[in-house]
Amino acid sequence: MLFDHPITIQGNAIFVSDAHLRMPEDADSKQRETMLIQLLESHRENIQHLFFLGDIFDFWFEYRDVVPRGCFRLFNMLYELHENGVEIYFFTGNHDMWVQDYFQEQFGCHVFYQQQAFIINGKRCLIGHGDGIGGKQRRYNFIKRIFGYKPNRVLYSMLHPRHAFAIARHFSARSRASHKPDVFIFKNEEEFQIQYARQVLQTEPVDYFIFAHRHVPKEYRLTDTSCYYNTGDWLTHFTYLIYNENDDRPVIHEYGKGES
Repeated sequence: MLFDHPITIQGNAIFVSDAHLRMPEDADSKQRETMLIQLLESHRENIQHLFFLGDIFDFWFEYRDVVPRGCFRLFNMLYELHENGVEIYFFTGNHDMWVQDYFQEQFGCHVFYQQQAFIINGKRCLIGHGDGIGGKQRRYNFIKRIFGYKPNRVLYSMLHPRHAFAIARHFSARSRASHKPDVFIFKNEEEFQIQYARQVLQTEPVDYFIFAHRHVPKEYRLTDTSCYYNTGDWLTHFTYLIYNENDDRPVIHEYGKGES
């Protein structure tokens, strides 16, 4: 059962996903990084928990003695938040699934490679990036298993970093270019994540499902007592989720509008 061993936390939490920061940076990625840092800076005094829900980086790969160049300002912010007592939860996405121990060692992050059950402010929350769940996604999950297969990761590590990242950027660009115009339209009950949430609710009560991956900010009522949230992205929508300790429920915000 998903909630056999939940992580219980209390306090104000912020959820961000799908920034797709490039390594090394280009001008657009640097601007998104700046905005993300400004968001975290504006909340540094009133949050106790920071959730990164995957695809923060467009690609990430750690060699034993080398990490990607770039995002120094974001890393410095994470270090400062950690030193100030903020708990950071890093969920890998399909673009940055090759995270190993760098974020744990440098910034004290709790790293998750799959969804995780939390009790947040007394509410049962199922949290994750949200890719490959629900519906029939055999082809996607097959490809994901290939990339997640440890021997393949070892083989990839034999490439020089310059070549490894060039290959990764090429395939990432191809992936985005292949998206049809309607891919970022939320399809309600046809959504794989919604289908998955319905399946879970048949066996376990969940107050809030909090996912990412779809790049569509969404609050979707499942039952009278259960709600689905998608954080959207930090690529086109610049949306994030806030769940304060004294709030009745999480709330989606758009950076620069209202609460910031």
